[in-house]
Amino acid sequence: MKTQKQINIIGGGIAGLTTALALQNKGIDFRLFEKNEQITYENVGFGISANIFPILENLNILSETEKLGAKIKHFHFVDKKLNYINSFPIKQPALSVNRKDFYQLILNRLPSDKIFLNTEKLTADFDDAQIVISADGINSKTRKKWYPNLNKRNSNQILWRGITKIELEEKFKNSYHDFVGNNLRFAIIDTGNDFYSWYITKQNDNTTNEPENYTREQLINLFQNYHPIIKEIIQKSDNVFFSVLEDISPKHRRDLSWHKGKTLLIGDAIHPTTPNMANGGCLAIEDAYLLAKMLENDSLDFQKFQDIRTKKVNAVVRQSWLFGQLLHQKNSAMDKIIKLGLAMTPKFVFNKIYSTVLTTTKTPN
Repeated sequence: MKTQKQINIIGGGIAGLTTALALQNKGIDFRLFEKNEQITYENVGFGISANIFPILENLNILSETEKLGAKIKHFHFVDKKLNYINSFPIKQPALSVNRKDFYQLILNRLPSDKIFLNTEKLTADFDDAQIVISADGINSKTRKKWYPNLNKRNSNQILWRGITKIELEEKFKNSYHDFVGNNLRFAIIDTGNDFYSWYITKQNDNTTNEPENYTREQLINLFQNYHPIIKEIIQKSDNVFFSVLEDISPKHRRDLSWHKGKTLLIGDAIHPTTPNMANGGCLAIEDAYLLAKMLENDSLDFQKFQDIRTKKVNAVVRQSWLFGQLLHQKNSAMDKIIKLGLAMTPKFVFNKIYSTVLTTTKTPN
């Protein structure tokens, strides 16, 4: 099949925005439909792994993106008192930015007359001859219509996160600190210019009532006897955002098509992942870039798109899920074993694990 003149994009998240920008750079016409009154995001961290840099360069936004945040050159596992369990240099440093700023950077590159806000579109709103890219996120209505029995997988973990402006010691610069143990995690990630993104992950058990309504004081109380930096970061954060950690098991969508006719699911709409590898947004950017490349070559072979992306996507989703489960141990003996294992992990093993996200998707000629 050959491409038509105009591509319709449902959803103004990272997948939809990047698809629009990639199509624009290829000279391919598009329309983007966003159900909300504006396209924006919360002030939270966004990790961009090094394999995405060539894509951002191709989209002519790499240098501006780098100015938004900080390079992450070191990853540290620490205990509750900020004692270092193990540290790893990151051979190919990642970039940490404010997700809201990154959205705005892309949005500023797109013509406003191609973006239709407060407009909720469904696949039924388009005829069979139109190309539709469904980038409508983890709660995709397109996916639910096609596969009503394909359920999200609940990790039984919950997340609070935000960004704090604060002056910290030099050791926090260009670094990712992950407090692990006690069935609880707190991370501090340099996001540039004395801003630090942070997050909490916790088991969603009987001790957590209405977590979406937790006050800062309740969050701070989770970390009694921890290093005081955690309390200070939570207190000084402008906002706190809550979410439940879910994905879709690769096994459950193994035999399902990402496309029907000229409609294609991309990003979280078809392969949402938990955030433990900090790579969900990167997967969406890779989807967008590959899709634009194929459309540039007049290819509507969406099965080929799915075949190219499946191995990488599934590897990241599985690894992120396992990593999240591993670091949340209810049993105190297992918790000690995991921390001992982290302390003994050699650098080459860390590099091997991280190499999953750095795998580059080959684009067709």
